[in-house]
Amino acid sequence: MTRKEISMFYDKEADTLEITIGEPSASYFDEVENDLFEAHDKETNELKGYKVFNFLKRGGMENIKILLPAKVNISD
Repeated sequence: MTRKEISMFYDKEADTLEITIGEPSASYFDEVENDLFEAHDKETNELKGYKVFNFLKRGGMENIKILLPAKVNISD
């Protein structure tokens, strides 16, 4: 299994959390739940991350689970 870096960015004004897995690439988004989208690479269909709208309304960090081992960068 290849390890990939996971980056998180939270936009306070929009209440949106973006989680990127590995290197960013041109992606398309599929809604998997209300206000929760998966990003997939346009060429390989590889999972590239998630976008969560209304993040704090959905429960904030209490509902985020990341399988370990993972390298996590959190930027404000």
